[in-house]
Amino acid sequence: MTTTNPNADAETAMQYLIWALEALEKAGSQEAVHHTRIALEALRKSSASIKSED
Repeated sequence: MTTTNPNADAETAMQYLIWALEALEKAGSQEAVHHTRIALEALRKSSASIKSED
């Protein structure tokens, strides 16, 4: 029996955002870093609410 992770898409998106954040920090794009951090935090919050509903 396979269990599905309802947060799988969110976790994948968070990983991509983390990689993007690393690249943006290296590139020195502070505005893009700021927006990426906001997106990552919003995704973490929404992912946490999904976990608490389980």
